[in-house]
Amino acid sequence: MQSKVIIVTGGGRGIGAATAKLMGSQGAKVVVADVNEVGGTSVVDSIVSLGGSAVYAHVDVTEEDQIEALVALAVGEYGRLDGIVNNAATIAVAAIEDLSVDEWDRVMRVNGRGVFLGCKHAIVQFKKQGGGGAIVNIGSISGVVGLAQQPAYCASKGAVIQLSRQIAMEYASDNIRCNTVGPGSVDGEFFQMYLDGQGDATVALQAVLDAHPMGRVAQPQEIAEAVTFLISDNASFITGSNLQVDGGYSSQ
Repeated sequence: MQSKVIIVTGGGRGIGAATAKLMGSQGAKVVVADVNEVGGTSVVDSIVSLGGSAVYAHVDVTEEDQIEALVALAVGEYGRLDGIVNNAATIAVAAIEDLSVDEWDRVMRVNGRGVFLGCKHAIVQFKKQGGGGAIVNIGSISGVVGLAQQPAYCASKGAVIQLSRQIAMEYASDNIRCNTVGPGSVDGEFFQMYLDGQGDATVALQAVLDAHPMGRVAQPQEIAEAVTFLISDNASFITGSNLQVDGGYSSQ
């Protein structure tokens, strides 16, 4: 990762924060993008305090002009772009008959359109530089199995997996790699949002633990390790893959 310039969207918390910090600790120059300025700047401060290099960008991933500006910021600050982690996401917890069109559109905009825009403008920059670059999109177990009360989330993460495969196929000759990491349940704020949407959070938590063959949820750092591997040159012949980091959930 030494001196690689990497954008991490949704970098202010959870998987994004853990990924940005891990990459920064390994010598990457990290652009932490998030609508959460407090979280994003805290991650940047953490990287810099350990001798790394990072900058924060306030970005709504659903707005194309802001994604364009994000890529321009990375190039302006560090001279190039080597990779992007499209991690920013949201969730709506409701059965399909209770899900509003507005909630469906919100999830699809952030999880689908946001990833599309990140991929699009990273690829534009990679090709400007003469080709070469790495994309990791954050999928989910929800992209490969059906989960109750997650119609929009499942649909959006399935789309992320297929978009990643399409990009991998089309841009392999440009030495642009695109892969997906599919976490199982991950401890943190996002997971708590899911539990809070259930009737009984304690019962819901136990059901989640029972559903993972390893009997626990992941820590953000465990997902970050997989993401960092796929962005790095150690994964130079891996493209179009969907790496499930889910404690065996999707193997059932």
